[in-house]
Amino acid sequence: MMTRWLFSSLVLGLLSPLMTPNHVGISAEPQQIAYNMARPCNTCLHLVPSGMTNQQKNPIYFLRVYHQGQLLYTFETVAGRYFTQTRNRHQSGTEAPLPDGNYKISSHSVPGTLVEVGGRFLPVYPQFSTGRSALGIHYDPSYNKNNGEDGTAGCIGLSSRSHFTTLLSFVETYKPQLLIVDIQ
Repeated sequence: MMTRWLFSSLVLGLLSPLMTPNHVGISAEPQQIAYNMARPCNTCLHLVPSGMTNQQKNPIYFLRVYHQGQLLYTFETVAGRYFTQTRNRHQSGTEAPLPDGNYKISSHSVPGTLVEVGGRFLPVYPQFSTGRSALGIHYDPSYNKNNGEDGTAGCIGLSSRSHFTTLLSFVETYKPQLLIVDIQ
C-alpha cells in the first residue's frame, strides 16, 4: 500500500509531504504544489481523484487543503460507494458522489443526523444548479471496514476522525469559502 501511495504521489506532484500511518500527506513546510499545472485557489479545499481504491473497492479521492496558495494537508477520502460512481451525480437519491463544480463551505459544523456521518457534519452548498442537497464533509466511521457501510451517500467522507478534526480546525480558523470538486 505504501508503494502504491508513493507512486501516486509522484504522479500527482506530491513528493514533498510527509507520510502518516493512514497515508495522509501533511506538509512539513508549506510549498507551492499545483494540480493540472495551476494553483486552484488561494485558500480553499480541492477534491481530486487519487487513482486508487480502498480494500472495499471504493475509489479514494484526495481532499487537498490550501491556505495562501500553499498546500497544507492532503486527506484520503471517499465519496459515494464503488457501485454508485457511474450514477447521475445531479439526481437526488442516487447516492452518487457529489457533482463536479464549486461549493460554498459552511463556516461551522453541525451535529450529524445519521450514525454513518460520524457525529459532526460540515455542510457545503453547490454554486450551480443541481438536484442534490444535504451535501457535506464528514468522517466516515465505516471507512475501509467490511460492514457494508464503507463509503458515503454522496458526501466527502474522511478516513479518520482525527483528520476530520484537523479539517474542522482549519475551516474554523481560516474560513475558506470554496470547495472545488474535480473528480469526474
